[in-house]
Amino acid sequence: MLGEIKPSKILKKIMIYKTTSPNLLYGHLMPPEDSLLTEGKIFCVADGITRDPISKKDFTNLSIEKAWGLYPNPSGARFAADTFCETFVKFLNKKTPSIKNVQNAFILGNRAIANLNKINIKKIDYLANDFFGCVASGGVITNNKLYWGGICDCGIIIYDKNGKITFHTPNWMKPFTDYEKINLQKSDYNFARPKYRKMIRSEYRNNAKKIINNKCVSYGALTGEKDATKFMNFGEVKLNKGDLVVFYTDGFEDIVQHKKFFSTIYQKTESLIDQSFTPFNLSLAKQDPNKFGKERSLIAVIN
Repeated sequence: MLGEIKPSKILKKIMIYKTTSPNLLYGHLMPPEDSLLTEGKIFCVADGITRDPISKKDFTNLSIEKAWGLYPNPSGARFAADTFCETFVKFLNKKTPSIKNVQNAFILGNRAIANLNKINIKKIDYLANDFFGCVASGGVITNNKLYWGGICDCGIIIYDKNGKITFHTPNWMKPFTDYEKINLQKSDYNFARPKYRKMIRSEYRNNAKKIINNKCVSYGALTGEKDATKFMNFGEVKLNKGDLVVFYTDGFEDIVQHKKFFSTIYQKTESLIDQSFTPFNLSLAKQDPNKFGKERSLIAVIN
């Protein structure tokens, strides 16, 4: 089954719903690398950063099966995602909800990943021995307020009870991907080549000094590097009764904005969600695997 639906639960009149779906195209070649965790009114999702396969460094003209058939399993990307979520939730569980404490939770999660890398990666080459890392979004809901944090292309979207989007974090990776498409990708210089992957990871990741035309064209990731803090984003949002708050990894980005998303997931019970959201999610993935079929996780909270 493509979608794995975990039980909803009622917590002081807040309904929490969690779901993870594997990569439809490459799921048989790669282990799951998303992570999600909730405790009380604390919520976190993380997306482990895809690693290099353990094979030829240059996989130009290789089939997906040959290029990714020796993918690390278990993956350090999943270790990083799990580590971040566990650290984030554990820290906030003992703290008063605030923007500052969500920020501190992100910083501590990044430090925990740094320790993970110190143990597992002796010499960084930005290829098979790249940092273990992830991107994430998360927050805590209390007294009709959401204190949130996010980095890169994990996000948070809020709908009111009538299905109107009232808040949506930007995709903080977009400045890099827009720049990459126009200025970096060429027929002989692409992700399949190790020189390209090394350049992106060493020069554009967590590098706030990469300014082109007065605009930062880098992106942030939780790799344990200190400069990741410069790419973290935080805020506070007032919530109303009946608001739907969704924390998601990038595979769900297009789905959570789909015109039918709200009506399929805004249900009173898990059973009703199973009947509406699950087939909706699966059908989109099958219709357009490249757009909707990546590994994806979300936590939906009805306030």
